[in-house]
Amino acid sequence: YLCVPTPWPQLSVWAISPEERNKHDQKFDTLSPSMGYVSGEQARKFFLQSGLSASVLAEIWALADMNKDGRMDRLEFSIAMKLIKLKLQGTSLPLALPIIMKQPPVPKFGNNSPLKIVPYLCVKNTLFCLNFGASSLYFCCLFFSSTSSSPSVMSPMVTGPSDWAVPHASRLKYRQQFNSLDKQMTGYLTGAMATTMLTQTQLASIWNLADVDKDGKLNAEEFILAMHLVDMAKSGQPLPLTLPTELVPPSRRYVDTYDTFEDKFKANLERGNAELEKRRLALLEAERREQERRAQKEREERERREKEAREAEERRRKDEERRLERQRELERQREEERQREIERKEAAQRELERQRKEELERRRRGELQIKREQEQDDIIKLKAKKRSLEMELEAVVSDEGTFMSTMKMGVTEKKGTCMKLRDQLEALEKETAVKLADMDQHTHTHTHTHTHRCCRPYLSVFKPLLRLNMTPLMCCLGGQPRATHHRKSAALTSFKALYPFTARNNEELSFNGDDIIEVDETTEREEGWLYGSKLGKMGWFPESYVERVAPSDTANNIAAAAAPTPKVPLQSQLSSALEAAKAAGTKSAFTPTPFTAVAQVVGNLLAQALCSWTAKTDNHLNFNKDDVIQVLEQQENWWLGELNGEQGWFPKTYVTLLGEEESSDSPPDASESSDSLQLEEYVALYTYESPEPGDLTFREGDVILVSKREGEWWNGSIGNRTGLFPSNYVKPKESDTSSISGKKKPVIAQVLRAHSSTGPEQLNLENGQLILILSKNSSGWWLGELQARGKKRQKGWFPASHVKVLGSNSGKSTPALQPVCQVIAKYDYTAANGDEMSFSKGQLINVLDKTDQDWWKGEINGTTGLFPTNYITLTTADCDPSQQWCADLNSLDSLSPQEKKRQGYIHELIQTEERYVEDLQIVLEVFHKPMLESGRVKEAEMSMIFVNWKELLTCNTKFLKALRVRKKTGGENMPVQMIGDILAAELSHMQPYIRFCSCQINGATLLQIRIDSEPDFKNFLKKIATDYRCKGMPLSSFLLKPMQRITRYPLHIKNILECTAEGHADRGPLKEALEKAEELCQQVNEGVREKENSDRLEWIQNHVQCDGAAENMVFNSLTNCLGPRILLHSGKMYKAKSNKELWAFLFNDFLLLTHASKQFTSSGPDKLFSNKNNVQLKMYKPPVLLNEVLVKLPDPSSDEPTFHISHIDRVYILRTDNINERTAWVQKIKAASEEFIETEKKKREKAYQARSVKASGIGRLLVTILEATELKAGKPNGKSNPYCEVTMGTQIFTSRTLNDTLNPKWNFNCQFHIKDLYQDVLCITIFERDQFSPDDFLGRTEVPVATIKKEFENKGPVTRRLLLHEVPTGEVWVRLDLQLYANK
Repeated sequence: YLCVPTPWPQLSVWAISPEERNKHDQKFDTLSPSMGYVSGEQARKFFLQSGLSASVLAEIWALADMNKDGRMDRLEFSIAMKLIKLKLQGTSLPLALPIIMKQPPVPKFGNNSPLKIVPYLCVKNTLFCLNFGASSLYFCCLFFSSTSSSPSVMSPMVTGPSDWAVPHASRLKYRQQFNSLDKQMTGYLTGAMATTMLTQTQLASIWNLADVDKDGKLNAEEFILAMHLVDMAKSGQPLPLTLPTELVPPSRRYVDTYDTFEDKFKANLERGNAELEKRRLALLEAERREQERRAQKEREERERREKEAREAEERRRKDEERRLERQRELERQREEERQREIERKEAAQRELERQRKEELERRRRGELQIKREQEQDDIIKLKAKKRSLEMELEAVVSDEGTFMSTMKMGVTEKKGTCMKLRDQLEALEKETAVKLADMDQHTHTHTHTHTHRCCRPYLSVFKPLLRLNMTPLMCCLGGQPRATHHRKSAALTSFKALYPFTARNNEELSFNGDDIIEVDETTEREEGWLYGSKLGKMGWFPESYVERVAPSDTANNIAAAAAPTPKVPLQSQLSSALEAAKAAGTKSAFTPTPFTAVAQVVGNLLAQALCSWTAKTDNHLNFNKDDVIQVLEQQENWWLGELNGEQGWFPKTYVTLLGEEESSDSPPDASESSDSLQLEEYVALYTYESPEPGDLTFREGDVILVSKREGEWWNGSIGNRTGLFPSNYVKPKESDTSSISGKKKPVIAQVLRAHSSTGPEQLNLENGQLILILSKNSSGWWLGELQARGKKRQKGWFPASHVKVLGSNSGKSTPALQPVCQVIAKYDYTAANGDEMSFSKGQLINVLDKTDQDWWKGEINGTTGLFPTNYITLTTADCDPSQQWCADLNSLDSLSPQEKKRQGYIHELIQTEERYVEDLQIVLEVFHKPMLESGRVKEAEMSMIFVNWKELLTCNTKFLKALRVRKKTGGENMPVQMIGDILAAELSHMQPYIRFCSCQINGATLLQIRIDSEPDFKNFLKKIATDYRCKGMPLSSFLLKPMQRITRYPLHIKNILECTAEGHADRGPLKEALEKAEELCQQVNEGVREKENSDRLEWIQNHVQCDGAAENMVFNSLTNCLGPRILLHSGKMYKAKSNKELWAFLFNDFLLLTHASKQFTSSGPDKLFSNKNNVQLKMYKPPVLLNEVLVKLPDPSSDEPTFHISHIDRVYILRTDNINERTAWVQKIKAASEEFIETEKKKREKAYQARSVKASGIGRLLVTILEATELKAGKPNGKSNPYCEVTMGTQIFTSRTLNDTLNPKWNFNCQFHIKDLYQDVLCITIFERDQFSPDDFLGRTEVPVATIKKEFENKGPVTRRLLLHEVPTGEVWVRLDLQLYANK
């Protein structure tokens, strides 16, 4: 027996643990053993369930059946189960059964086990012997407990006499190693500790020589001696049988020598070591030969597979050539048939032309005869009319004298009335002149501006009244009144927007919530849509998005003031209007409030019309687009102008100013108008960011000084930045009256350094000037009002660094610090000291100083102080938005700016898709379910409103799962390398949108009718819409989301494609996805436009009963490869032999023959597809696919309207009512068949060309699709017709289709060229072949090429089981062989 320190894990590979033995015994009992044995047949059936081949199981049986009796007891069965498990894990079977497997179960010990493995002498009752292999070599290991061994006292480190053979340098080196191993400072090392540093070669001899005191442990000197002996063995020096005196540690030289038995034992141990070394070398040699044999076998297997692949490719090529030859022959036959058909058609055309000419001649003669008779009748009527007119003329001449006398008396009375009115007008003008003179006396006082502003509104009232009352005056004086309208005034109605609406095309009008829209309800319109205008823009919008605005009391007062009453004298009208203008509550478009809007009388100011404006009332001004209007007076929202001699009011947003010439009677401070523009303060409602260089960007809450307001885009400034911004992002700043009331003291600053303005929105500063601070901005520019004596106070921006803020308690100034950046509070913080600052979660803090790393200085609402940096986070403007999707900053820094932008767009696509799916789910839970359960809506109406909403949810849920799987494959918060293939695949299966968008208009109309006619139903919808998830939007808004979503897919894909570099693996799939997205939008648009075709398809869906393969077919959907299904022709025909009446429907992909269950009559297709027609049709024969059909005509000379349809092994002989109907049927069937065949041909040629291109790369990947198991059932009978599509970029391979199976065995080979290891992805997708709709999705799995290289490189072909994603069940078995070119 030899004692060798062998580590335990080398023995535990074949060892059977007690837990495993218990499991094996349980399996053994389930086989119903007889007399403690199981037969070979019982064991064979059980072992075959492991999936191993019969040859491998035979080898395992030979090893486990130790007594070769053809049956197994519990021990043999457990050994066999252990070998099967190891084989499934990839372990090779041993040549002979290891001895450890015949022993009782060996317990497993962890690293923290109290037992230690210590090489030692073989002592009785303490030795555990193991037999390995056929060599019967015994290894013995003795286990000692660390708790039972008492540590020996460590001798102090002694330099020792110079006669110790261990060199001094070695002693120092190994002493350091000993100290590093002796972590517990016990002064010795056990066997487990020592073996981590000592090699296995001659370890037993070295241990026995070094362990001088034979205590099973090594102290420092013994460890140094052992390592020195190891060095001797490595250098080739023979180890001594006994330890020489010069090698004995100095501290042990006086210990008694061993007896004779010990010497003999050492000699025996040395011989055992030599024998052990000899057998080890023999085992190594045998292992090397076995590895060479396996490598040779693998090379032969690989060459055999390559040869089979070449032969299969050759067979496939020959089959393709034969198929193409058959296809050419069929095309030649069809060409001949087409030529014959053309000749017959030309002959029939000539005959028809002759008949048509004869018919035209007959009609022309008839029309001339009818025309002659009509002219004779007209002559008789004209003669009678002449006689009647002569009689009327005589009567008029007799009454002329009486009429003239009456007119003279009326003129005399009118002249008297006009004289009285002229006297009243002169008196009124004198009184007005006196009042204006009194007002001018106050112009030199401090209230000059106030008086001027107060008088202007009164004049704005007087002028319309004077102008309106002068019209009858001019009539009375005999003058001709001018026309007051260019065209008829339309009655416009104001509507208020309830929800925002985004225009989908140029004909629609976009608006935001609470916008006011002017609508001409007399315009012809579709049901549910209105045509209106907003800020000069016109267009259509949904009626459900707005509500009518009731006329206010103010508008009534304006109408009453604007319309003159003949019964009231002019003096009383003006007096009442003056009193109404003085009242505080008067405010309208014509009498603005004096303190909020200044009515400014201008000189020769010209404006050009942006669009046409139609007058609402008599005192409005009509004009057309591009007309030039002279502006006479400007108010807040309405201006007074003159055009073609006519004056009237109009909205100022409908025009743009051309120029201004100041009049001679301008106010004294007119020279300063360039410095005192009417700048108004506005507050930002939302954050606005724009990449355009001319736009003004700002954050929510910023104060903007607006200098020009035109349409929807205004011009403003913030500090030294000026630009355009959308007007709906801001609101007027509310006047701050707190400083006037004494609650808040004004902030005054004094100018320290002069500053010259660069624009009218900035202030010119001079030293010593005082400025009232109105607003502070984080950019370092403040908004203030210049306090200049004797001048009009100006508002504008100025740099904060040029002023100092004056304190309220002392004359000391506080310098204005410029903010460094802005941060957002993540948590609430309460100041603990006086120099700190408190804030709440979510508040925006302006950072003034960032010198200290942990405490920054900031400002909130004028309060300054210190705050901790771990309580805040940077705003989105100060951090990279890419961090929203990438948390790994190292990965983010490694990306280019273009790739960062691309990943941002991909992240946006996934996020918006998640929100859209949530909206679809909300509709089902919040609206669909309560409406169905309440019983207020019938089932037919529910189908009409929601159409196929659940199909949309299923479609987009599958799409979202695919996106999530792709993102998870690459790693969370990591870049997504490929996304175009998913988009291209999923957009091909979104045919439910065609049906929904085609039927959505009818559903929306029905919903609006019920809301308008049933108040209870309207209140019910409002009640269920109060759910917090709806965010205030009604059902009609949610019903528009599918249409909006489908139009956004091309925009998302374009953004991603623009940021995808040339040569990127995802660029090709993205282009394909963009084509399919645009094609889908085009199909949806065509489906909406071709409503008649969609309605007829829906009628067929409801009135035709299908069975067999077409039982679950949806007519209004996509075909398999021709896009949306189109009804080309329909009508009645008969079977030629039985005269059975049939109703035929020709689609662009198949012909459907049906028959009625009950006889009915129909005069045409319109009558057939009427909603009142409740006929039920049954399918006569299975649908006839047009790519498998051949149409033939009988003898052309025959007058019988019959034709033949050949379909595979069946021929249909059909008859129509006449020859023309037969010709129409034959021509349309042939045209549809040719288009179908041509489309399939192009598809096959495209796939073949992609495979035939000689591609170069860095390697190739050989893929064999072996089989798939437990696929999802796609047919009602629980089966499927699956086929497999394997792709890598543009390289596509498709397997054959296997019918009626859920476990297809394809054994399909394909080869891919590798271009980029880290971007190429192998995608395996399984579909179910469907003849009448796009192939159904049965699962997908993806394997990046980088993963294949990492796991299987240099291992040859590897079989792997892959789980299918996006489906509940299914997996596929593939064999992968990655071969990289050496020179690449």
